[in-house]
Amino acid sequence: MKIRAIPQELWVPQDITLEDAALEVITNNTNTLVIAGPGAGKTELLGQRACFLLQTNTCPYPKKILAVSFKKDAASNLSERIQKRCGKELSYRFESMTFDSFAKEILDRFYLSLPIEHRPAKDYIVDTNSRLLEKAFSLAGYQYVRVSPQNPKPKIPPAVMKIMLNGSVENDFQPALTFNLISRLANYLLEKNPMIVKALQATYSHIFLDEFQDTTDVQYNLVKTCFLSSNCIVTAVGDQKQRIMIWAGAMQDAFERYAQDFTAQEKTLLMNHRSAPTLITMQCSIYNELKSTRLAVVPSDKWQPNDGSATLHLFSSQADEAEYIKSHIKQKLDSGTLPREICILTKHSVEEYCQELFGSIDGTDFSIRNESVYQDLLKEDLVRILFAVLLCSQTQNSVEAFVYLQETELLIKSIEIEDDNKVNAAIIQLIAFIDGIGTKMQSISDDTDESKSNFVQIIETIINYYGSKLLRDYFPQYQNGDYFDTVKEQFIELLWVEFCSSQNWITSLKTFEGETSTPVMTIHKSKGLEYECVFFVGLEDHSFFSFARQRDEDICAFFVGISRAKKELHITRAETRTTLRRNAGQQNIQVIQPLYNAINNSGVVTIEDHRLVISHDTRA
Repeated sequence: MKIRAIPQELWVPQDITLEDAALEVITNNTNTLVIAGPGAGKTELLGQRACFLLQTNTCPYPKKILAVSFKKDAASNLSERIQKRCGKELSYRFESMTFDSFAKEILDRFYLSLPIEHRPAKDYIVDTNSRLLEKAFSLAGYQYVRVSPQNPKPKIPPAVMKIMLNGSVENDFQPALTFNLISRLANYLLEKNPMIVKALQATYSHIFLDEFQDTTDVQYNLVKTCFLSSNCIVTAVGDQKQRIMIWAGAMQDAFERYAQDFTAQEKTLLMNHRSAPTLITMQCSIYNELKSTRLAVVPSDKWQPNDGSATLHLFSSQADEAEYIKSHIKQKLDSGTLPREICILTKHSVEEYCQELFGSIDGTDFSIRNESVYQDLLKEDLVRILFAVLLCSQTQNSVEAFVYLQETELLIKSIEIEDDNKVNAAIIQLIAFIDGIGTKMQSISDDTDESKSNFVQIIETIINYYGSKLLRDYFPQYQNGDYFDTVKEQFIELLWVEFCSSQNWITSLKTFEGETSTPVMTIHKSKGLEYECVFFVGLEDHSFFSFARQRDEDICAFFVGISRAKKELHITRAETRTTLRRNAGQQNIQVIQPLYNAINNSGVVTIEDHRLVISHDTRA
């Protein structure tokens, strides 16, 4: 259904006041490179731009907008934002996905157009950690070399590629592709089939590229093959200060190449809407350690000049560090801070640096958990459906979950919203189905094997309600391989663990969703997120073991970590650690001294030395 367009001159941004450069980006119709630091509102910028393009019909009906992000949660958050502001009728013309899912969708849909020698088996699985690729190298008699800044495009011998594409029965090796290979095959497919490229260009009028500083050469080539020298308008958003994926093959000249190839105009956003002024001062000091020019960032006018706090904590041991962090988090929870407004970050290995933090927080109903286990899973479409059905079956207060199921029901089953009779019938059927699931769930009251078997059967019942094939067809990421089953099984196992702990389904679902826990994650997992209070654990040489050979990237990583904080930042250093696999014991700060210099030069960081009998506060 075509919606009446708002005249461009009458359109106004929703729910926010924007700086002039942001408004220019939102309303222009040229290729643009947006330089935007942490807290500048990159997601909000893209969200407002999508609203403008759709509501004014600048993205002309029936064409669509394609938004490509690096993380699943970023893609999902942007999509949800557009849906809330534009409604279903317009937001269906906004497609948000990751680089990996975009390439996989192209390959899965058109793989038969590849030459037979480059065509993967239909049932290939995704090798997410390159272990199968490494095994294929070994089977073919080659030595495997990982992606690195020195080797961003490792060559794959034909014998290895054959094993990955077709598998090896004699070696019990199932066909498997890494996302890097998927992107390469998708690009090759498009180069050999220009009509598919034309179809893509006819589908999308505008393209968004988020976190562009982390784009790999392979991903950028795919974007060029799809949209260079077309009428599609491309908006790339990124920040050189947050370039932390060089180790994974990210281009070091991504901005320069894009600006030249797409003749893009550059816009810089200077306002930080996230962090308090004190934290911005510290962030600028860290950046000045990276670059000789000063960073001119403007805080939002919602803050007072001295708002925010940054503290460096010095501990004798990892145990003392953990005790303090848990005690401080408890104080914040007791004062009304929500557990999800607090985050604990590490540079490397959550398990090693935060092992003593995991578990319940004494005197509260909350806990601290490793978020990496849940972060991507919670954004999976299959998990969102399963979770929403179970939640609605247990409580009538889950309005948002029911609305999501209602909309999903109509979309997956292709029911037109204007057909009142079919819509009403579908909703009545959905309500009856949810009530039936609720009845089945009541029979599970303990953690026996029989109860778990019944729970698994309930999950299968939900999937059968929609139809496994229909779900796989509607959500492209599940079309090939066993990824659908992998996601389902992971959801079952994690939710069952929660139920075994609480013996209560509503509590289990809230805990699974993370409502009652403070997350612990690595810097890389935290990109795009923000919290009232951030603990950065382990500012030590061992945590930054690569600092000597990739100084700039490690400074950028630290910058990303501390810039997640909105109001309160705590940085910790322990003199001894006992949970490290390597270099356990005494911890040093000799190599990363430049980071401590930057902290000192900021003039805003308070030091608390917990190694002394009587701690003292001073300025760094």
